[in-house]
Amino acid sequence: MLERSFELARDLGYDTIVIFGHPGNYVSRGFKSCKKYNVCLSDHMFPAAMIVKVLQEDALDGRFWRYQESEAFQFDMSGYEEFDKNFEQYMPEEKPCQEEFYILSHARIFE
Repeated sequence: MLERSFELARDLGYDTIVIFGHPGNYVSRGFKSCKKYNVCLSDHMFPAAMIVKVLQEDALDGRFWRYQESEAFQFDMSGYEEFDKNFEQYMPEEKPCQEEFYILSHARIFE
């Protein structure tokens, strides 16, 4: 599925993918630390969980890059509870991997 996503991204003209994920799940697919590509958040921080895959060689040419979240992540939560009633209710259970990702996503890379 990841390889197909990479193909689709290339076909759409994207040269780089930036995601937040557990590095252990993605480095074998070619993702590297955001710090290695000088890709940071607007506050000049390099989150340990922000990883980058270059789809086109030399797309990130050593310059400093700033990650900007897509507007697709901006949505109105006002109808969430009503929408959620359409699904079977379950008791959320926190798993160790969720805490591990929380720690990683709040960790920062420094030199």
